[in-house]
Amino acid sequence: MKKRRLVSLPHIVHVGYHKTASTWLQVCVFPHLAGVRYGEPALRQLVANLATARDGQFFAATLRSALREVAQLPGGRALLSDEGLSGSLWAGYGSGPRNARRLHTVVPGAQIILFVRRQDEMLRSIYAQYVNEGGTRSLRDFVSGREIEGSRFSLLHLEYDHLVDCYVDLFGHGRVWVVPYEHLRARPDRFLGELCDVLETDLTRPVSRSRQNRSLSPPTLRFLRAWNRLFRASRFNSDPLVAALPGGSRVRALLQNRVDPVVRHAAWDPSRKRDAVALAELAAGFAESNQRLQRFCSHSLAALGYPLPRVARAWAASAAAE
Repeated sequence: MKKRRLVSLPHIVHVGYHKTASTWLQVCVFPHLAGVRYGEPALRQLVANLATARDGQFFAATLRSALREVAQLPGGRALLSDEGLSGSLWAGYGSGPRNARRLHTVVPGAQIILFVRRQDEMLRSIYAQYVNEGGTRSLRDFVSGREIEGSRFSLLHLEYDHLVDCYVDLFGHGRVWVVPYEHLRARPDRFLGELCDVLETDLTRPVSRSRQNRSLSPPTLRFLRAWNRLFRASRFNSDPLVAALPGGSRVRALLQNRVDPVVRHAAWDPSRKRDAVALAELAAGFAESNQRLQRFCSHSLAALGYPLPRVARAWAASAAAE
């Protein structure tokens, strides 16, 4: 293992996005980076405050002071991680750029890590999260832009280049590392090597490859959505059709552990084709954004399946035909 310079290095901020292996990074990777302090409870609370608080309730001075204290400790380089820093899924667009500006006031020299994901698969995963939290609408309804109870999800959230450009303007191109989720999934060992090179550190132990928080399959999501509509009160369903029953998380766990392994590979899925068409058409609309994003990403987005302008129409047709 080669020795690295582990002093006078900048703090690190992992800002998400949502649904890009954040739990795996936080559980299996970040705690085992040499010379990096990750998981300090006070810092976690302060970062959550930064991501969610209204302007008058953001404790900038407290977070700045806490980071100064960490810098005085052995291995005094903090890693802050909260996918909510990229913005809220359910509260419209705007908090992501706001959080970038807040971070710059607190850690102006930070190293920024930001993961993106191909928009059709991102939408599918966000929809699964919506159902997990009590949602009742179909995937096509959810992505159509129609009013959804409890949600102001905005497709602007998936025009990644806007948020990346904001971070580059604030922190500098050399301090913003953009990683496609697909690269992490396809080549985890190469990704981990790149992570250590970018952060000038090493892993102190082998990293588990086990997936964290695997999404339910579409057939199982339909079961959960039906149960939500009948029995689960949530921000997305204030008035269940039958009665509000406790235990939504237990039902989800039961479906995850008992039902999903059986139906995940079911051959018959009546909505698969229609959902694929809807998602492919939507994702093709992000082609111009992906082209702008490529300026900030060293990995070829086209090679990883992202739609780009010259091939967006053909990409949508191909994706819908699968």
